[in-house]
Amino acid sequence: MNKERFYFHDPLAPSPNVPLSPGVSAVLMDSIGRILFLKRHLSDYWSLPGGRIDLLESAAECCIREVLEETGLLTRVVRLISINTDPTSIVAYPDGNVHRSFVLCFLVEHVEGKLRLGEEATDFRWCTPSDLESLLVIPDSRQNALDAWANRLTTFIR
Repeated sequence: MNKERFYFHDPLAPSPNVPLSPGVSAVLMDSIGRILFLKRHLSDYWSLPGGRIDLLESAAECCIREVLEETGLLTRVVRLISINTDPTSIVAYPDGNVHRSFVLCFLVEHVEGKLRLGEEATDFRWCTPSDLESLLVIPDSRQNALDAWANRLTTFIR
């Protein structure tokens, strides 16, 4: 396997083979409510910016770091949108590692910088809810975007 594979409520998903490692994703909206998605270089999927939390950083620090690395944009965390711990959300990586998804999704706002692609993405796109219908989007990212568009002030917990 040379690409990432994502599984959601799939009985054929492989079993996780590494310890649970929390991650973050970031919802960045433009002035008309579109959300930034990145085309991942290791797969055919689109996703929100994000990644795994390093040992000595907070979830918010990780979110800011990942957005900067993947987009060139400095952001600040506005609020927590959702906590996603569904045990059927699985990702299998080309190196053989299989992770269970555990993701904290934050709403962020742009502070400074110009959008550019980092090493982990091949393209970017500002999306509306209807755009997601025609894109291959990581299930967690799709749900997190829908949660953000719902504009609820309380955190979604799954």
